[in-house]
Amino acid sequence: MMNKKYISHIAETKAKYHKQQANLPFEEKIKIIVELQKIDFEMRKNNKKKAIDNKFHRIWQIKE
Repeated sequence: MMNKKYISHIAETKAKYHKQQANLPFEEKIKIIVELQKIDFEMRKNNKKKAIDNKFHRIWQIKE
């Protein structure tokens, strides 16, 4: 069984992480979303059960 102190530590760490993420600039959040889209696209491309429908799965392009 898990130690209550350990679970409490995990909860505190998770809360700190989400607070840091919430304080990121909007532009940084968008970059994270685009990177996650790229990862999702590659995973779907390699998974035959979840075929990619190009009409609905697009990766955003960011101009810098």
